[in-house]
Amino acid sequence: MTPRETLMGRLVSAPLIRRNRSRRISVAVVAVVLLVLTFFPEHYLAEAQLMPQDSGGGLSTALASQGSSGGLLSLGALLGNKQPVEADLTIARSQAVINLIIQRLHLIGRSNAADLQKTQAKLAKKIGIIAIRGSILQITIKDADRDFARRLAAATAQSIQDRLTQISLAQAAQKRAIASARLSDAAITLAKTQGALGSFRSANRLAAPEQQLGTAVGLLASLEGRLQAKQVEVDTLRRFTTGSNIQLQSAVAELAALRQQVEDAKTHSQVGPASNLAGISELNENYFNLYRDEKSAEILYEVYRRYLEEVTVDELSANENLILVEPAYVHPERQINVLAVASLFIVLLAAALAELYLADPAMRDGRRLQPEA
Repeated sequence: MTPRETLMGRLVSAPLIRRNRSRRISVAVVAVVLLVLTFFPEHYLAEAQLMPQDSGGGLSTALASQGSSGGLLSLGALLGNKQPVEADLTIARSQAVINLIIQRLHLIGRSNAADLQKTQAKLAKKIGIIAIRGSILQITIKDADRDFARRLAAATAQSIQDRLTQISLAQAAQKRAIASARLSDAAITLAKTQGALGSFRSANRLAAPEQQLGTAVGLLASLEGRLQAKQVEVDTLRRFTTGSNIQLQSAVAELAALRQQVEDAKTHSQVGPASNLAGISELNENYFNLYRDEKSAEILYEVYRRYLEEVTVDELSANENLILVEPAYVHPERQINVLAVASLFIVLLAAALAELYLADPAMRDGRRLQPEA
């Protein structure tokens, strides 16, 4: 295969390439055209910036702080935290946001946007959304129409906020359904435990169970302890003394007095069938079991009630997901056409390589020097 049959040989043999003047004039004309296209038609850069709401305040924090001090330790887990910026960025770049932009600006039917699919593809290339420092979403639009670039940036920011609002409302609706069902169950459980505790009080005639049972247990325990000690003392004295011993007689009298006090205490402290320390202790344990169940049900009910309040606040503030910290504006600096600049660089590089290639007489004649045998 001869050098003239190669691609380079064919290019070199072209008349336009072989004539220096024509080649250089053509390169100069193309370069001038691309240079003009770099700045004309003028392109405009529009920007807008969105910042996530601060997740460290509001009702969620207030409820969580009350929960930590009031026993509602699980409330923080129910409330959750603000979603990361990656989630906001993914939603901002979604097809749903592009559809909202198209609806807002009525782009169907504009030039080069005859149908929905073409419009979606065009906007996906035109709209740039990135996350910068501070979890801020930056929207950039470049277009030859200054007013359209600004309106598109504003519509993109608003559409992102609207889409996040839709998602927040959907999540709040799901949470409300779950919280309402759990609150209903918690209310039924609370009513049952309160009914059981009320029945226990009525059956045992306890107006203030904590004070009554606590006093009865403490008094009987003290008296029965003293009674047992005095009984041991009397038995010991009887073993070593006679019945006429004054100390024994005094101890017997004290023992009788203690027995009477114990009987009186049992009579006044009698609660239902319990008339001794063991019975009252058992009654006390039953009461505190019922009391514990009632308090647990009450705390659980309060957790879901407060959570339902938080869901209501989420629904009311669903549109306050992102703050527009920088409304849409157009950069005052002149923008250049990057595609034209890249094309100009390629043309100049190709022209330089062609000049170097044709500088060799052998290359200019379209043949290569053969190596010596």
